Amino acid sequence: HPGVTICAVVPRTSRGNEEIVAFIEPSVGGDVGEVDLRAWIEPRLAPYKRPQRYVFLDALPAAATGKILKKRLQEMAAALPDAEEASAATGGTA
Repeated sequence: HPGVTICAVVPRTSRGNEEIVAFIEPSVGGDVGEVDLRAWIEPRLAPYKRPQRYVFLDALPAAATGKILKKRLQEMAAALPDAEEASAATGGTA
């Protein structure tokens, strides 16, 4: 997506299932949101390959060489609340 500088996806186990979490670093001045990305990804990826969760960060964790630290992203994904918990906390529906 033109509004994304870099992204990385990692798996996350949630209630016995696995979900895909996408960590997104938007372009400078980019105004991209989850709805935009879902619409852009839909015709490009099979349903089972599409992320279920999107996390926007100012910068993805990287080593001095620029390599994305996927282990750190996996730890961050594991710390995310389940979708049902997050929805209940914000008053939404799952």
